Amino acid sequence: MRPTFHQTIILTLWFLAILVPASAQERTYNFDSYGVENGLSQSSISGVIQDEEGFLWISTFDGINRFDGYVFNEYRYSPAGPGVDPGTMEERVLYSSVSQQGRAMIKSFGLLGTRSYSFYRDSRAQLLLAHNLGISLYDRYKNNFRHVFVDTAYINEAERDFIPKFQILGEDQATQTLWVWRPLKGLYVLDNITYELKKTILYPPAFTSKKLRPVAITKHENNIWMVFEKEQLVKMDIHTARLTTYCLPTLSDKPIIKILNSDSLLLASSGHITIFDTKRNKYTDLPYQRFNELQEPFLPTAVELDDRGNAWIGGNDGVLVYNIGSHEITNHITSFNTFETNSFNKIICLFRDRNDNMWVGTDGDGLKKYAPNKKVFSLYRSPRISHNVVKAVYKHDDGRLYVGLLHDGLDIYERGGKYLKRISNELTPEKFPANNLHSICREDYGNLWFHFVRGSIGLFDVRTEQFKDLTPRVQALGLPPQEDIYPFVSKRPNGETYFNYGEYLLMFSEAEKGYKAAIVHRFLNEQLTCFFEDFWGNQYVGTKAHLYWRKADRSIWEMIPLPLKNLEIKSINKNAHKQLLLATNKGLLILDDQYRKKEHYNSFDYKGMPSDYVYAVLLDDKDGIWVSHNRGITQIRQNTNNLVTYNFEDGLQSNEFNTGAYFKSMDGELFFGGVRGVTGFYPRNFKNNPHMPKVIIKRLEVLDKPFKSDTAISLVRTVELPYNQNTIAIEYVPLEFTNPLKNKVQYMLEGVDEDWLMAGNQSVARYTNLRPGNYTFKVKACNNDEVWNMEPTTLQIIIKIPFWQSLWFRFLLLLLILGIAYYFSALYLDYKIRNEKLKLEKEQAVDQERARISSDMHDDLGSGLSTIRLLSEIAKRKIKEPGQTKEIERISEAAGELVDKMSEIIWAMNSSNDSLANLIAYMRSFAADFLEHAHIEHHFIIPDNIPNVKLSGGTRRHIYLAVKESLHNVVKHSKATEVIIEVKVFKNMTIMIKDNGKGFDPEKVRLFGNGLKNIEKRMQQVGGQADIISQNGTTVFLDIPLN
Repeated sequence: MRPTFHQTIILTLWFLAILVPASAQERTYNFDSYGVENGLSQSSISGVIQDEEGFLWISTFDGINRFDGYVFNEYRYSPAGPGVDPGTMEERVLYSSVSQQGRAMIKSFGLLGTRSYSFYRDSRAQLLLAHNLGISLYDRYKNNFRHVFVDTAYINEAERDFIPKFQILGEDQATQTLWVWRPLKGLYVLDNITYELKKTILYPPAFTSKKLRPVAITKHENNIWMVFEKEQLVKMDIHTARLTTYCLPTLSDKPIIKILNSDSLLLASSGHITIFDTKRNKYTDLPYQRFNELQEPFLPTAVELDDRGNAWIGGNDGVLVYNIGSHEITNHITSFNTFETNSFNKIICLFRDRNDNMWVGTDGDGLKKYAPNKKVFSLYRSPRISHNVVKAVYKHDDGRLYVGLLHDGLDIYERGGKYLKRISNELTPEKFPANNLHSICREDYGNLWFHFVRGSIGLFDVRTEQFKDLTPRVQALGLPPQEDIYPFVSKRPNGETYFNYGEYLLMFSEAEKGYKAAIVHRFLNEQLTCFFEDFWGNQYVGTKAHLYWRKADRSIWEMIPLPLKNLEIKSINKNAHKQLLLATNKGLLILDDQYRKKEHYNSFDYKGMPSDYVYAVLLDDKDGIWVSHNRGITQIRQNTNNLVTYNFEDGLQSNEFNTGAYFKSMDGELFFGGVRGVTGFYPRNFKNNPHMPKVIIKRLEVLDKPFKSDTAISLVRTVELPYNQNTIAIEYVPLEFTNPLKNKVQYMLEGVDEDWLMAGNQSVARYTNLRPGNYTFKVKACNNDEVWNMEPTTLQIIIKIPFWQSLWFRFLLLLLILGIAYYFSALYLDYKIRNEKLKLEKEQAVDQERARISSDMHDDLGSGLSTIRLLSEIAKRKIKEPGQTKEIERISEAAGELVDKMSEIIWAMNSSNDSLANLIAYMRSFAADFLEHAHIEHHFIIPDNIPNVKLSGGTRRHIYLAVKESLHNVVKHSKATEVIIEVKVFKNMTIMIKDNGKGFDPEKVRLFGNGLKNIEKRMQQVGGQADIISQNGTTVFLDIPLN
């Protein structure tokens, strides 16, 4: 199939775009600015250096500053005078109003010098500061300056008032010396350890006689290079003091000397850049002519090398970028403010840090930073006081940028981004038919289409800047008034120009008398928002509610069904895979070639998509997707669904963009317009920053007060705190200066946090009420391109346990408890022994008393009763009368019974009988005698082993009497011929008395008998019980506890 005319045009333009050489575009140098309003102590910068930890040090005409990318900490001359002791210097902690993260800003007073500060970092990574009163050494462990070399005398008023007094040139490792330049006197050689002055080298008489002193000086290896007068370069060997002079005709007044390598010097002076080969004694010169606005020649003041083979030469009119390899000046940076025409551009110093950022110190305009690894977004913003709300963007063939504004007409920027002018009705009345310029497109090299609101449209001549209003030809169509919110205009490959007016799609085509307006199509009840024509000639129209298309070879417009409702189409594009990209109010919608949903990028499904209100979608040269919205610009890598969002902190005009304000130029630059100007960039120049930030622990607070230590907290590895100081706050800072606001930090406290925590905008990690134990605080960071440093910075934190929880305290407490227990045990044991002794004594006394009573009863009562019984027996034999004999027999029997009972009482009272075995033996003896006299056969069964149980006399007597009563009943009532008595001993003692008698009637016994009741009562007295059963004789069970 043969290509159509419009396809041929597009192919031609595409090839032309490829053929545009990248070198034709000057490198864009965007600078970040830091001034007094950001925390600098003063806006004239005399020197910049980076220390071992990564902090940046800046010397100004009013003190020095340490910068971490967020906050400037000041170190100043003490108002108390030079005699102040650094160890007692005052340290004040303030909170910077600039930092929204609450970072601490420390202002220290303790510097000895008052001006002419210059830095030097020695071979031991120590930071030295030269000033008008000598040299000071920074003690990073104590975070103060120690004065190591003091010289308060001045040669003259010039040295006192404005000429720098000291400048450190370098070291000589062979002799362990430090070489210091004193411009009005000569060279000082100091001991590199003690900093004592070893010798002074005065200028040679050949120069002093002419009143000449070096205007430029530097040290390299064993040589010091000096320039005393123009066209002469002097070399001095530091070991022999031999001077060698080289004639360089290109060397003018006040040059700057920079060491390129071991064989080459770069000498920059007014009108010449000279490379001098120190081995072959030859030079190469590049003459140049640069003049500032006052027609003063460019005068170099500083030189620094970047990472791309360039030498930055700072001077009284900005910076010359000199490429060493090609030996040419590739750029002249005259302004360090992005959108202003000029800035105060007198340069004092230049410094390149470890991450290749170039720092520019100005005289009166603060500190500037160029970050080569930062994504370069060019900012196009008018310096006018009025707002810069952009509605249309177009870059012309000549490189000029045309920007349509809300209410303010047109802004024009030169090639390279410099603001040129504004054209508006306010400045030139009736220049345009309206003030709101909403769309711009190319007609040809000399003319641009401008489309305003209310259907106003015309051609703008880029050479004469005249506007030809074609609005009357649109009005001639007789269209009803329309609501015209989103005007657009688009040039088709076939030469037709499409534009909208409300619900109408209109066009201009060339005619004999200029341009003819016509209606392409009416989209009834629609509000047209955008138009797009793809490579194959298919046309698409977006509205506030629908999407329409017309195939290339057809004239009918068809509606494309959309997968989402209430979609407002803002912008349309198509990629190489024939996928349709729709920027909508609900995110970016991608349809396949059959107009089915392929992907929907929105904030709900994709965390990297911060906003759903997408204004525009553009494709870069590699078919990458870029969209603008209300949170910045997002790059979408469709193959991986990786989304990266850039915002105001990356250099965008703001976070909010506008409908219709987007454009891709032929050379691949993308433009998005917003509420504060235009952002432009080349996606092909975007490379990830390889430099990973190092995190420094900057501050530690305990109970909301600074942690006191004789060592700076950044160098402390372990902190020990008492148990009652367990609320801490740790301030940290990631040191990577490319784009500090985009650095991210994660931290965790091992022992508290289970995983890494994202710090967000906070720079302080706070933990409260930590329990005693060992903790490890870890913090790591990534740079602006989320390249993480996986080696975290750590701080060991030990919360000591209370003394009462320590092992030694517990051991002592255990000993104390054991001692107390032993003491009270001894007391108790002693008490128990004494109590047992008393009890034993009482028992012995009772036993003795019982023995005495039983003895007395036996001796007195027993003998008396026996005498009565004996006398009654004698009387009975003498008296022959039967009546009297009977009475005497009763007396004798009563006396015998009393003797028996007395014997029982004596047996019970005798303590020698207080055992279970004695009780059983006594009962056995009684039963045998008693039953034998009654002529009743008996069996007395006892256990083989009788335990040694002690029984009191009363207990023995109750048990004995209960058995006696039972046997008495057998003999008296049962008429038994046999009795079995069985004794068992376990925990209790059981006694069974069983006879073969006639038994008894339980009812009668309960009414009239007391014997059984006595048995039961006696068992109750000893805690036992008695069971009496009358069945086949009588059985008596006695159960007595032995406790």
